[in-house]
Amino acid sequence: MSLPLVVLAAGLSTRYGGLKQLDPLGPDGEAIMDYNIYDAARAGFSRIIMVTRSEIEDDIRAHLSAIVEGALPIDYVQQSLDQLPEGFHAPPDRVRPWGTGHAVLCAADFTDGPFAVCNADDLYGPGAFATLHSHLSSDQRASDGALVGYTLADTLSGSGSVSRGVCVLKKNSLLSHVDETQDVRLVNGCITGQSLDGHHVELSGDSIVSMNLWGFTQSTIDHMRTQFHNFLEYHASDTLQEFLLSTAVNGQIQVGSTSMRVLHAEDKWFGVTHASDKDQAQTMLLKQIDKGVYHRPLADGFAPLVT
Repeated sequence: MSLPLVVLAAGLSTRYGGLKQLDPLGPDGEAIMDYNIYDAARAGFSRIIMVTRSEIEDDIRAHLSAIVEGALPIDYVQQSLDQLPEGFHAPPDRVRPWGTGHAVLCAADFTDGPFAVCNADDLYGPGAFATLHSHLSSDQRASDGALVGYTLADTLSGSGSVSRGVCVLKKNSLLSHVDETQDVRLVNGCITGQSLDGHHVELSGDSIVSMNLWGFTQSTIDHMRTQFHNFLEYHASDTLQEFLLSTAVNGQIQVGSTSMRVLHAEDKWFGVTHASDKDQAQTMLLKQIDKGVYHRPLADGFAPLVT
């Protein structure tokens, strides 16, 4: 089965203070998304769909051309504010993108079957992509899609607060819902955060969280298009509301139109939220290279994959 990977690379990186998507964290100028693409290619994903913005697409194209060099086809899709269903228009003063759910819908027009989704600036590990590819390639009668989950304590930043989607599970590792939680941080040995409605919450470090590594089917996407239309009915004039993947999935699970199996990631996630996370990320990448997980330079790992 031919499975594409959608890479969400249109974010504004407001907390980071720069373009995380292209920050050269690898020892030879590699960005985190390069390692994700490499892991996905080794796992069996056959095509990449990059979701970008017009202001950065040329830079991303040039970067990936130098690193990936034809190892697998890459399509580019722009997420723009005016990519809306007929009859809707973005407010003239809106700057913020419509959200991760909208980004996936922009890419879904270039798919015709199951596909995976990941962030450009989170490193998920080779095992995570292999696990997700295996699930999407198998008989999916037991679950329409999948979410690869990570342990909360392993996804905190030592430099400040983060936002995390805390997963609540049903039996058989099926997702009940995702609680989007802001201002998550470790304080005096306790992990605290704030719910979207402003309530203080305390969290367990063993909680499973979503880092936006999903597997979707076309039926889920069809429902998501309807959900986005409904979202715009209420929020089209709002400059801050976002159509989030987790919110869309929560809604579908609630009405029984889809199910999501939560897969466990054996790999250790890491990423960059704040600029001060950069040194740690660079150190972790060097450790992975020393272990033989990745080539140095990474382009040497892509070379055998070129057809």
